[in-house]
Amino acid sequence: MTNSVLSYSGLDSAIFHDQRLLLRTINTGIAGAVVESTVKALPSERSFICRALGTTSTNLHRIYKREHLGKQQSEEVIDIICVYQAAFDLYDDMDLAIELLNTPLPVLSNQKAVDLMDSFTGRGLVKDAINKMKWGEFS
Repeated sequence: MTNSVLSYSGLDSAIFHDQRLLLRTINTGIAGAVVESTVKALPSERSFICRALGTTSTNLHRIYKREHLGKQQSEEVIDIICVYQAAFDLYDDMDLAIELLNTPLPVLSNQKAVDLMDSFTGRGLVKDAINKMKWGEFS
C-alpha cells in the first residue's frame, strides 16, 4: 500500500473533518512546504498543480519558500489534496488513485480528471465522480 498525499503534506488531517479548523487554516495560509511536499508526493501531477496555483514550473520554488500562502492558493492546494485523498480512499493505493485521475472517465464525458482539476468547479466534478464510484452509482 502506498501512503496518501495527506500523510506527506504536513497538514493536520483534522482540517478535513472540522470546517472551522479548515477555514482557519485557509485564512492563516498554508506553508509553501505543504506545496513542496504535495508536488514531491505527486511528481507526475506537477503541471496541473502549477496551473491551479497560477505559476510556472520554474517559479514553483518561490512558492515553496513562502511561510504562508494567500487564501486562494492555500484553498487550491488543500482542495487538490482532498481530491487525491478521495481517490486514494477509493483504492487504498496512491498509484491506482493517480492512474484513475489520469484515465478518461465516462462520467466526466471521457475527459481525464487531471484535465479538470485546475479549478474548483472541475475538482467538484471530479469529487462527485469519485463519490459515485465509491457508492456504485454510474450514469
